Amino acid sequence: MLLLSYPLGVDVPVFPGTPPLKVRTFQKIDVDGSRSSTVELNTHTGSHIDLPAHFHREGEDASSLPRLIELAPARCIDVPADGDVPLRLDDLPDDLDDAEALLLRTGYHRLRDSGRDRYRDEHPWIHPEAAGRLLQLPKLKAIGMDVLSAASPNYPAEGGEVHRLLLRPERPVMIMEDLDLSDESLSKKEWTLYIVPLFTADVEATSVTVLAAPL
Repeated sequence: MLLLSYPLGVDVPVFPGTPPLKVRTFQKIDVDGSRSSTVELNTHTGSHIDLPAHFHREGEDASSLPRLIELAPARCIDVPADGDVPLRLDDLPDDLDDAEALLLRTGYHRLRDSGRDRYRDEHPWIHPEAAGRLLQLPKLKAIGMDVLSAASPNYPAEGGEVHRLLLRPERPVMIMEDLDLSDESLSKKEWTLYIVPLFTADVEATSVTVLAAPL
């Protein structure tokens, strides 16, 4: 089984303009007899999943999620890209009609630690035309990416359109962002994805734990 999500920490990268994760001391041992902390984070922090309520008032939010989401089969395809470039997905394989989840591996996971500024500001993103192609996959329920967002901070109009298309309430394709897709075996097998939401509340996105087990 593979772990595809990153742990949360104070240094987790976030989309430009998103407040960083903060940890504050709430209790101290020498004052209160025990130690505890308060963690403040945006719902789009770390490995997370965007839901229809992110862009649609009538869209479902995290309160509608089960405690464990299971998607199978899941496939990973390599779409190597470098820099702030659109992914058009012109060459999707022909055998994806049964896929419930599709992982798009750009190779950008390698920059999450070593090139933090590029990972945050200049990453590949999904073009609206590609979103249209993804919506043609009849059983698709979720996509996942090894970049900080399916949208580029430098192309907000296109990013908004992609999110509105994929998250349309009548047939949403949930968007998982900031995943660890570094394991080379991902593209060689089919998988079952197990997704555990951090929140099941009235929020439009939630950090998640994602595990992949081979079929």
